[in-house]
Amino acid sequence: MSLHRTLSLAPALALSLNAGLAHSQQNAGNSLALEEVIVTATKREQSMQDVAVAVTALTDELILEQQISSSEDLTQLVPSLTLQKGSNPRQTSFNIRGIGTQSFSTAVEPSVSTMVDGVVMGRSGQAFMQLLDVQRVEVLRGPQGTLFGKNSTAGVVHIITADPTEEFTGEIMGSALSEDEYRAGLTLSGPITDKLGFRLTASGEDAGGFIKNYYTGNELNGSESWNVRGKLRWSGDTLDIKWASDYGKGDCDCTSAPIYSLEPFGGNEDYVNSVLESIAPVKPGPENEEVNNNKEPSFDNEQWGHSLEANWDIGDFTLTSITALRGWEIGGKADSDLDGQPIQILGFDQSASTEQEQFTQELRITSPTGDTFNYVAGLFYFDQQVDRQFTRSFEFVPGLPGIGIADFEADTTNWAAFGEATWNISDRWRLILGARYTEDELEFVFERSREGFPAGVPDPVLPTGKSTNESNLSGKAAIQWDYSDQGMIYLSFVQGYKGPAYDLTFGTDPATAEQIDPETSDSWELGIKSTFLDGQLMLNAALFHSVYDDFQSQAFFDPDGPADCPADDPGCDPENDPGGFFLINAGEVKTQGLEIDLMYQATENLRLSGGIALVDAVIEDYQQGNCSDGQKFRGECPDGLQDLSGGDMPFSPDWKLNLTAAYTWSRASLFDVVFIGALKARDEVQFGLHQDENTIGDNLTLLDLSARLRSHSDTWDTTFFIKNATDEFYSSTIYSVPTAFLQNGYNHRVPRQRQRTYGLEMRYRW
Repeated sequence: MSLHRTLSLAPALALSLNAGLAHSQQNAGNSLALEEVIVTATKREQSMQDVAVAVTALTDELILEQQISSSEDLTQLVPSLTLQKGSNPRQTSFNIRGIGTQSFSTAVEPSVSTMVDGVVMGRSGQAFMQLLDVQRVEVLRGPQGTLFGKNSTAGVVHIITADPTEEFTGEIMGSALSEDEYRAGLTLSGPITDKLGFRLTASGEDAGGFIKNYYTGNELNGSESWNVRGKLRWSGDTLDIKWASDYGKGDCDCTSAPIYSLEPFGGNEDYVNSVLESIAPVKPGPENEEVNNNKEPSFDNEQWGHSLEANWDIGDFTLTSITALRGWEIGGKADSDLDGQPIQILGFDQSASTEQEQFTQELRITSPTGDTFNYVAGLFYFDQQVDRQFTRSFEFVPGLPGIGIADFEADTTNWAAFGEATWNISDRWRLILGARYTEDELEFVFERSREGFPAGVPDPVLPTGKSTNESNLSGKAAIQWDYSDQGMIYLSFVQGYKGPAYDLTFGTDPATAEQIDPETSDSWELGIKSTFLDGQLMLNAALFHSVYDDFQSQAFFDPDGPADCPADDPGCDPENDPGGFFLINAGEVKTQGLEIDLMYQATENLRLSGGIALVDAVIEDYQQGNCSDGQKFRGECPDGLQDLSGGDMPFSPDWKLNLTAAYTWSRASLFDVVFIGALKARDEVQFGLHQDENTIGDNLTLLDLSARLRSHSDTWDTTFFIKNATDEFYSSTIYSVPTAFLQNGYNHRVPRQRQRTYGLEMRYRW
């Protein structure tokens, strides 16, 4: 269905909702009414049904029922939220409505902002963590800026952790899953004095590998991690102060990628046969989860943070201050074995490390809500430093390597003034206006050294730097109509902004590095929020249309044609061929569609919930787009670039849905049994911006089943669960391998749930 036709149905839908509500109000006092879901999407505690924003709130109970232990798994519960799985944890990010980060250069901002307890994460990779002791997760869809400290062009994922309690409480949990996966957690909370409380949470996870490497006999793609968080809260008559500190550490060999396909093309049958013989007994294919690699990837990461939040009631107003310091370090050896064989082609090797540190300060004032006018206004400051070192070596002549080391630092300073005001025109009508002024300063210093034989390693660069400044004024306007006590419609126009960038990679030439302009967006949204059957059924829908200008992405430029450097030709100098991937402003991108969320307490024992997203995310204008290595090898991109206008945005299926049914079997004994079935499905998905037909993942349907034994006193519960009960194999991403390492070859990454897994989780509370 076209967006125009869908928009034309909106008035009819509103009238039908109103008629349904008139009938439902005859059921006053219905004991099956859903519990009110409170969100802070507007920087106030409000019912989710009262805010004129497309937001999905995932409660702690829902997260527990669905066995969601990692932030990556949140995509299972939010249809518009997808995961863009990169070659390493640093290059993994969220997409919302088909829009996400398409370059992970050190000096590029994330498109989807991730926050923990009001503190923004400066890098996309920081978002992926264990979900320990979470109160709820709010996913705001579309551009955000007039109420959030750091602007975001695609949306916000906000993880809100639990606060200290007034009484002593505790919980201990443990779980064991198939394929040697184990988790454990402990939470303690309670008062220290009559005004001071504490909360301490710790968790750990040990997941065994599941990708067999015949070369070493090891099982790859396992991981280990542990996390701890502490909170103190002091509550006075007019002042509330919270201090939070967290620390997490982990390591993994989690980026091994088996060969997905290797097909002869253009007379290279002998080459393909020799590779197949080299990697035997591994057989490339869509369900291959084996490798025969002489190099194994490894990554370790460390993250920490401290924040101080103060809320001071000044009469009917509230002044809020959030001061935070965070840091993140990640390092690793070899993203994966690029040639996928038990040999080392061209003697190529690489390793990298990143250190990030940030300071944020947010100050805002919130007016009382009972007046004709109410508002939230604030100031925000963000200071981030990212240091990255990249080491790359080639050995075109045996025993004579060329080694290059690139060190670069990017410093980002951002400050903003933002605010949003609501004019309650009448009991039923509201006008919402917001604005944000942003100042960005970005600077970098780049240095590259070279040792040994120079083939394949760019020239040295003495420490060189550049800087840029940008400012932006973006706005928001919305009209809200509360057409009944149980429903409302809103129409909004919101502008988004993503700051300037520089292309910082191993091969950067600072002398020619040009600033990448900010990315901006204009977004229209028509939303309906309603409850039926006197609160027994909740149904929300949102139509959206967003256009992104100067979209920040990558393109491949190779003006002199590809440089072929055989291993036996030391005279071949790829330095004279400046081709490579460059960060650019690609042009225009558009996303539009329809989202529906529902929750229905059908009977006292049966609850249904879920949602669907119909998303058409396309590249409107990208005339010099990149090509995959497979496309170039097959001659589909003779100039090394192509016109991608009209193509699909990556990691954005045309439709995605989830539906959960929970049935409670009440027992007169000490416990009840809750049977849960969760269906997740999506359309086929293109994994690359280049539109390679070989990097399309098939449509997918997954079924999760569980049975939860829950005590009447809620002191303990035990859950037996099965993930991917129908045992449907799938890939989380498919990508083309550089031709120098594997001709017309494609690798894929597969998730742990690529086959049926099962487990047992136990929790005890006091």
